[in-house]
Amino acid sequence: MRPGSAHIRSPDVLTRFRHKFIAFSDKARAALELVSGDLSSVGEWLRREQLPHWKRHLRRCEDEVKQTWRDYINAHYGDRRMGKPSSVDERKAWERAKRRKEEAEEKILVVERWIGALDQVASRIMPPLKKLETLLDTLAPEAVGRLDHMLDRLDEYLRPAGGAPSPGPGVAPAPAAPPKEGPDAPHQPA
Repeated sequence: MRPGSAHIRSPDVLTRFRHKFIAFSDKARAALELVSGDLSSVGEWLRREQLPHWKRHLRRCEDEVKQTWRDYINAHYGDRRMGKPSSVDERKAWERAKRRKEEAEEKILVVERWIGALDQVASRIMPPLKKLETLLDTLAPEAVGRLDHMLDRLDEYLRPAGGAPSPGPGVAPAPAAPPKEGPDAPHQPA
């Protein structure tokens, strides 16, 4: 066998490989689109929904802390003649408001950390994914064309000498009939 040649008796192997390669290419493109879309949508959700939500919530909590502090000061130092002997309830309300404010501040920090982490992941994985996408867009059609060309050449090679097309992938040509023997057999010159 010559270097660079192959011993192929049927185009079935190349045909199956061609179908599998096209399926792989389609699935890879779909996966690339999914990853890119997911990174984009999660980033937008964090930036456009979550961060503004928690910042608005923090402003409300800050207002609540200020109001509950005023209520506590008024109850604690205010006129006892108002019938309120203790400021314990107001102090508890102020402490709850402070905790809610701290939770909102923590949520903002968490969202900002997630935005940063997502940006880092995207900056790390997107360049290789873009290269793969470019390869799939440019080389996959070329590879399928080369496989088609190989299949055509193989079909020509496997075609019987009379020029009739081969019976198709996976179908072996009919064997030649054995020579007849006996009294009815045509005479063969020696």
